[in-house]
Amino acid sequence: MSPTGHALQERFDDVCRSELRRLHKKTASLSPEHRADVHALTLELAERIALRLDAALTSIGGSDVETIVMRLFDVTAPDAGDR
Repeated sequence: MSPTGHALQERFDDVCRSELRRLHKKTASLSPEHRADVHALTLELAERIALRLDAALTSIGGSDVETIVMRLFDVTAPDAGDR
């Protein structure tokens, strides 16, 4: 995964974790095992979305599109040395 893909995945993971904390009361009736399953599934979905988005950006190869996606998802551009 490219540095941009990693940055997107980190952002998506942060959003998922924040939402899971926010919804803690609504999921309070779940067993610890089921809650862990929900958390794992949520983070796996975020990773898969980031992977697909990264693949699409790589295939397009346009920095303008990458800049728009980064802005859309409020992701900081990776350092030039990371690319």
